[in-house]
Amino acid sequence: MLSVNIAGEPAELLPERALWLPQRRRLLIADPHFGKAGVFRRHGIPLPSGTTEDDLNRLGELIARFRPEQLVILGDFFHARPEVDEPWLDLFARWRRCHGELPITVIVGNHDRHAGAPDPGWNLVWSAAEQRLGPFVLAHEPMQVPGAHVLAGHLHPVLRLRGRTDRLRLPVFWVRSGCTVLPSFGSFTGGHPVKPAAGDRVYAVGPGAVVDCTGARV
Repeated sequence: MLSVNIAGEPAELLPERALWLPQRRRLLIADPHFGKAGVFRRHGIPLPSGTTEDDLNRLGELIARFRPEQLVILGDFFHARPEVDEPWLDLFARWRRCHGELPITVIVGNHDRHAGAPDPGWNLVWSAAEQRLGPFVLAHEPMQVPGAHVLAGHLHPVLRLRGRTDRLRLPVFWVRSGCTVLPSFGSFTGGHPVKPAAGDRVYAVGPGAVVDCTGARV
């Protein structure tokens, strides 16, 4: 993990593509898009199963490690409205029972609005509005809020790095003036290349590490 300062508070950027706020005891992720591979399989596109299970296992390990007081999902919990017999629904229900004491808030994203509300038995706080947390505003889409620093998702930011002969495409935490955009937590999601402006900071996620790539050749 990489320790940084955001809006005057310490923050840990995690290679699992999550953000830990130690003073607030909050674990944040964005854009898991649970069930996305299943949506593609429903449309006849052969894709391997297990991506949601892998993501939930990764999330469970983070919860065991940091013991947060709250998990906040910054939108796009769902990828699309699920069918009643999709296997990942039972998988998530079992996972939720294992973490039944943990409060989980979902800031509703654009995919969630089309998918509809979750199963009430999952005990999720389903918030259609942004949430305030100290100096932060927790949102799905990046925005500017006077007097606050927005923590958001939605963009799935990635950075294309160039060397003399090679190129890399890595998910990043994109820290801008007044707004930080988290990388997509979901294993099976695309990415949107970003072009950092002067003064922006970008932190690339690699295997087991987060690296400051501010000023790197892109």
